[in-house]
Parts: sequence; C-alpha cells; structure tokens
Amino acid sequence: MQPQESSSNTCRNVYVIDDEIQVLEVIAMQLSAAGFKVSTYTGAPEFLSVAESIPAGIVISDQRMPEMDGLNLQLELQRWHQKFPLIILTGYPETRIAVQAMKQGAVTVLDKPYNKDQLLSAIEEAFAVFDRNASDETHLPPVLPNGVTYRDRLSGREAQVVNLVYDGETNKSIGITLGISIKTVEKHRGKAMMKMEVGSLAELIRLIDRERGQH
Repeated sequence: MQPQESSSNTCRNVYVIDDEIQVLEVIAMQLSAAGFKVSTYTGAPEFLSVAESIPAGIVISDQRMPEMDGLNLQLELQRWHQKFPLIILTGYPETRIAVQAMKQGAVTVLDKPYNKDQLLSAIEEAFAVFDRNASDETHLPPVLPNGVTYRDRLSGREAQVVNLVYDGETNKSIGITLGISIKTVEKHRGKAMMKMEVGSLAELIRLIDRERGQH
C-alpha cells in the first residue's frame, strides 16, 4: 500500500504490518497525525519483499498473522541489524511471547487494544534506539568488576522470581509455583529490578543475557 505522508518528520518512517485493513487504517491515521511517514502492509511477506530497497524506519507488526507471525518476522529482520527496530502488537497477551521478542531484540510488545499514547511513546523509544545506532546494551548498567553480576545482589526469593520472569512466566504462574501471592511476586520483582538497575522487562532480559554470556 502507498505511504501516507505528513508535512513534518517525513524522514521518520514507520512501517505498519497487520492482516486487518481497519487496524492498518486506524494506526496509519494516528501516526500520520503525529507527524510520521507511514506505510502499511497486509502481511510480513509483503513487507519483506521490499525491505531491502526502502529507507530505514520503525516496524510495527501484529503478532498473529496467517502467513508469518511477528516473532518470525523479527528473525527475518535481524539480517538488517539496526535498520528496522520492531514493535510487536498482540491481541493475545502472553508473557512468553513478550520475553522471546525482547530476547530477539524487539523494542517492546504492546497488547491490543493498545493505548495511543503508549504506542507513540514506544515509537519514540524505538527512534531513540535507531538514531543512536544503539546496541541492545545502550541503557543497561555498566559491567561490574571482578566477575560480579547484578544478580548477585538479589535475595534467594528475588532470584527465583527473576529467573521465572526470564523464562516467560506470568506473575500469577510465578505465585502458584512459589506459593506466594501475586502482590508478593510484584514486590520481589520490583525490588529485584531496582537492585539490578533496570527499568523495564526488556532491560531485565537483556541484562540477564549479557551476564550469562560473561560466564
């Protein structure tokens, strides 16, 4: 489909992929009004067929699509490295999908129906990553000396919670596994993230990946 252009920020390309035309039209209207140059595609293969020749930009993709889902699209996009930072939208929220997407380098995963301000914030975050040509570690705390890890700061229970979060478990399932309330899970998770100096699930996942790669 043809790009819908705005009079400002026309170099800030956003590519939206969804098999539902109405969803594409709504997102394109919202993002064009916010000053982005928007192009829409009804499937991942359609986008991939032109990815080599189009300018760099942010990709927003639905997770569940008939020909190729968002996670598999993400794997295909890895060949272009930092050219297409990805935001995934999903109407079937699953922590497992969010964690896997973060491990593969997605900027974030948003649930449908999404909040417009949340989507715009995610796009700005994605452009910040893109503009700095950043690695996944840009916002991570510095590597600690002498082989010490941020996970060493955690209590036993906090470490259990973090490990289960990394494995894609929900707060509810973590509570059942550990025999504690959801509120207690949230408390341990919040304390662990403070001790590990991360502010989001994406940063938590990437920090754990980095520390595991050091050993």
